Amino acid sequence: MKFNETTIRILVRKDYGECYDFYTEKLGLIPVWGDRNGPYTSFAVSSDAPPCFAIFSGQGMQLFPGYVQPAAGGQPDTVVGVIPTLDLDGDYLRLKKAGVQFLSEPQRMEDWGMRCTYFRDPEGNLFELNDASGV
Repeated sequence: MKFNETTIRILVRKDYGECYDFYTEKLGLIPVWGDRNGPYTSFAVSSDAPPCFAIFSGQGMQLFPGYVQPAAGGQPDTVVGVIPTLDLDGDYLRLKKAGVQFLSEPQRMEDWGMRCTYFRDPEGNLFELNDASGV
């Protein structure tokens, strides 16, 4: 796994356009992929830098098999730690053997154009392990 390339993705639960405006107009991030209409936008600190941050419509998480929003009354998922890997299947099996409980097996998410899986840490924080191999 490439922990040194972990990024943050904010799950937007309210107004996507308002969040987009905040990150572009107030923080000065440059949209690399996506736009104000969502459901996903990645940002960089400059036009020649790689993406370092992203926002994603929280409603889109429902597309991932096995994803369940935390119980009513609890804090909803609003942040996802995104960990790229060059060996999604190998890391999935290694972590599963070590006792990590995944929401499901790695899935190809056609609508997202990627392959990934999710797990939670003991505090309930959501992490995405995604295929960075380019395959």
